[in-house]
Amino acid sequence: MFQGLYFKPISLWICVLVFILSGFRTISSTCPGVCFCPSITRNVYCPRKNLPYVPNGIPLDTIQLNLNDNNFLNPTISRTNFSRFTDLEQLYLSGCGIEFIEVDTFIDLKKLKWLDISKNRLKSVSDYTFRDLTLEHLFLNDNPGVHISKHAFLGLNTMGLYFQNCALGDLTLEILRPLNGTLKSLWLDGNKFETFNQNWLYLFKTLSHLRIGDNPLHCNCEVAWLFKFFQSTPRVFEGVPAPSCRSPPRLRGKQFSNVTDDDFRCQLPVFKNVDIVFESDKGKLTCLASGDPVPTLYWIKPDGSMEKFYPKMADLSKDTEGVMYTSDPRPTKKSMYQCIASNPAGNVTFSLNVVWPNDDRMQNEPPSKDPIKESEEYPLKVEKEGKIEGQKSEPNDKYISNDVNVTKSSVNMADSREQAKEIRFTLVDIIGAVVGTFLLTLLACVVVFHIFSRNQSRLLYKEQNGLTHSDIKRGPPSRYELDEAENTLKMLDKINRDGTV
Repeated sequence: MFQGLYFKPISLWICVLVFILSGFRTISSTCPGVCFCPSITRNVYCPRKNLPYVPNGIPLDTIQLNLNDNNFLNPTISRTNFSRFTDLEQLYLSGCGIEFIEVDTFIDLKKLKWLDISKNRLKSVSDYTFRDLTLEHLFLNDNPGVHISKHAFLGLNTMGLYFQNCALGDLTLEILRPLNGTLKSLWLDGNKFETFNQNWLYLFKTLSHLRIGDNPLHCNCEVAWLFKFFQSTPRVFEGVPAPSCRSPPRLRGKQFSNVTDDDFRCQLPVFKNVDIVFESDKGKLTCLASGDPVPTLYWIKPDGSMEKFYPKMADLSKDTEGVMYTSDPRPTKKSMYQCIASNPAGNVTFSLNVVWPNDDRMQNEPPSKDPIKESEEYPLKVEKEGKIEGQKSEPNDKYISNDVNVTKSSVNMADSREQAKEIRFTLVDIIGAVVGTFLLTLLACVVVFHIFSRNQSRLLYKEQNGLTHSDIKRGPPSRYELDEAENTLKMLDKINRDGTV
């Protein structure tokens, strides 16, 4: 009797355990036929199965779902694809041909920590796509050409954001600003960043891991702050390739670990062309300048008003052109126009003082479209002054005077023709003239000294041998002596005929 009582509790516990296990199996035993679902886990692996869509039969309590390297027929994923997997913590959708992600696709996945959408064909990431998500890692690697909307990450919290090899060059700090409180790891390597504004320093200081290598950085004074940050915080770049320079040519291919502070420098702007062309009813002022970095231009009118011209990002020439039009091209008195080129290295000013003659021909004759011909018909009096300042300042500040050379300028055509008539000697010409004169003088002195020495030797010889001039035998007269005698006779004969001396 006691033996039977002893086994009854054990049997009861076995029955309870079997019931629990059977109940658990009814919940999680389902698994798509092409997938792999390890026992006692809640993971589902379906990579590289050529699936055209998210398969049916995935357990609702799955915590890890791997759908990598499948080719979905529909390139757009939406909320209906994953909303039922509320326990999902890791979702892998790499290489599935995804082009678009609808807003709130993952909003029901409150436990999601790891989201990988790498190696797809994403065209863009819209505003609020990842709102209400708290992730540890968001992978968007290898989506070349993807456009990130301004508010794409608004409402997202993530510790890691990965944009490796996405051909990004226009990702602004404003896009990443919503992540400032949580972001600790950022990958921007393998993209098209030529520079980083110094405002990025605030974000970079909050990171524990940063990758910005393999970008075509232009290493001038604008990124000197990034080099200093690299030197002062090596732990942030630990274990990854250091940033490197693509330009200027002298620094091409050099990593930050192989350059110095002096290598990060800018160049003052240089004027390449300044043109002013006035017609009867309008005027056109053109200013072209280059520098490193590309300068911003300002045209200052005589009344103090200003027009500003920014560099064109798509212009590969690295020049900035400012074209200003004026509707009153005939001032009654001298008027000054100024073109100012400004970049972080400083400002350069080109000033033009223009005086128009009191001539009504401009109203009676049709305007000429040829700047050179127009200068001949209606010459302008132009006073040019170049000004350079080595420190950065506002365009209206005073500048230190200096000379600036301007080529292809139509305002000084008439003056240039007059200047061409003047004879100008360079320093080389003056040195050559002095040296030539010295050599000729020296040669003349040598010849005179030689003749004098021969005469002295001949006289000394006669004195030593007691000879007089009559004792020296002479040969026949030379041709020169005959010619001289003949000329003397002709002159005497002419005097006798004319009767004059």
